[in-house]
Order: sequence, then structure tokens, then C-alpha cells
Amino acid sequence: MGDVVKDLTAGTVGGAANLFVGHPFDTIKVKLQSQPTPAPGQLPKYAGAIDAVKQTIAAEGPRGLYKGMGAPLATVAAFNALLFTVRGQMEAVLRSEPGAPLTVGQQVVAGAGAGVAVSFLACPTELIKCRSVEPGQANFYIPLLVNVRSVWFRMS
Repeated sequence: MGDVVKDLTAGTVGGAANLFVGHPFDTIKVKLQSQPTPAPGQLPKYAGAIDAVKQTIAAEGPRGLYKGMGAPLATVAAFNALLFTVRGQMEAVLRSEPGAPLTVGQQVVAGAGAGVAVSFLACPTELIKCRSVEPGQANFYIPLLVNVRSVWFRMS
């Protein structure tokens, strides 16, 4: 039980740290991908990534770079719990005997199984995050709740 708690704690803290560092890059990527196609002879809204960062900070302040982070942050613990649990169970099933090292092929299968399981949580989370970053979303929490409801009802 101690190893599971240690793995979950490490995964959750690592996942949260990854979000805090990497989310601004993700936000800018989504802004660049979702900008409208300019009319002929017009310039795009953003000239590039640096311009998108400058415009985002000018319009929304530094918090604008973290827009849409609620959904991934709320699910990082569940995401890692599922990942570690499925990976551990897959390893146990694939081992020829308890404690035996896994072959590279067995590790690939265990990792792929965990990845498939986690995708059911990661895909809706990514969709909610991307929708929360869309331009015109002034209040972060209301769009997050609306997007969660929208994604949930479309899945069911």
C-alpha cells in the first residue's frame, strides 16, 4: 500500500508541476490553432507564438496564459491514479512469476494498456481545456462548468 500512495503522490505532484510549467505553452498553441483565417490581404491575429504571448499578457495579464487550466488540474490526481493502477495491474498480469523483470515487449504492452485506459479521461479533459481557452471567455469558471456539462452530455 505504501508504494501505491508514494506513486500516486509523486505522480500527482509531478503532474501538477508539469501543468504549471507547460500550460502557458499549451494555451498559446491553442490560441494559434484556433485563430480565424484572415481575409485575403489581411494579417492573421497573431504573427507568431511570441506575438500571441505579448497580446495575451497585454489583454488578460499573466493569468491569461493559464486560462483553461482548471480541467487538467482537477483531473491530474485521477489521471495519475488510473495510469499507475492500470500499469501496475498490467505488469502483474504480464509477469511470468512475481518479481520477475518485464521484457521490453511486456513493458510496451503494459504502457499501452495504461495509455488506452487514461485516454478515456484525457480526451474529454483536453476538449474542455481547449474550449476554455477560446477567445471571448472573460470569466474562467463559468465557461469551465458550461464546457464540462456540454462534453458530458455529448458523451452520454
